[in-house]
Amino acid sequence: MNYSDLQVINALQRNPTFSAAARDLGVAHTTIARKVAALEAHFDARLIERVGDKVVLTAEGEKVVVTAQQMDEAFLQLERNITGRDGRLTGQISLTTVDILAWRYMDRLQAFSASYPDIKLNLSTDSEVRSLSRREAEVAIRLTNTPEEHLYGHVIGRLEFAPYVLASIHENLNDPNDMNAFSWIGYSSPDCAVRAQKAIKKLAPNGRISSTIPTPLLMQTAIKSGLGAGLLPTIIADGEPDLVRLGDEVCFALDIWILTPKELRHTARIRALFSILGKADA
Repeated sequence: MNYSDLQVINALQRNPTFSAAARDLGVAHTTIARKVAALEAHFDARLIERVGDKVVLTAEGEKVVVTAQQMDEAFLQLERNITGRDGRLTGQISLTTVDILAWRYMDRLQAFSASYPDIKLNLSTDSEVRSLSRREAEVAIRLTNTPEEHLYGHVIGRLEFAPYVLASIHENLNDPNDMNAFSWIGYSSPDCAVRAQKAIKKLAPNGRISSTIPTPLLMQTAIKSGLGAGLLPTIIADGEPDLVRLGDEVCFALDIWILTPKELRHTARIRALFSILGKADA
């Protein structure tokens, strides 16, 4: 048993389903179930009871929550005692993401730099998010529906992808509703590639993917240049006058996660970044 195990019961008090607690802690649904079972075996007592599709804490579970909250307060007090000696947070943070998410949250990055001028933010926007496990970066903003279990974080937004094509191409087709008439552009990034391929196959069973692009902003550039039709986040494409959306259906969606290695979650500069960048979209 360790501190993080107790936080599972604490999360279940705030979010009375395994799925909601998993999202709160940034772990998999199975991790919640496994840790609850381990804690109940450790204490030889029932900590939760199922009521319909929800869970409620037993009297013993409530005792665990009280202890977990006391430990939380002790950690916070320790941090206040240490960081209180110097109100300035200093150092640097390496943040990795892809272009569309840097664009989406640039206002928050600016707000962070303005609030903490002594923290240097090193931002990388490669076509692939750098590895947190190998410490190529300390914080990541990722498009994924399945973040790694060993990372800490939570969902801050969501991108929905729909098909678009350049308006001039759409206007010159004999049958603009024939999806097979388009040359399609796919994605090469892991979280988008398979989803996009399946979506295009459904939209245009006899169509072909003639090229692939790594990131959504590059996809937008490719479509606007006339390379073909492709799937774009509606948040960046619906306002583009040069693009035509090919139907109202959303082909797939990806959550936006802010993530860091669990051992860094209490680091002052990381907490400062999470406090600004980690707010859920309105």
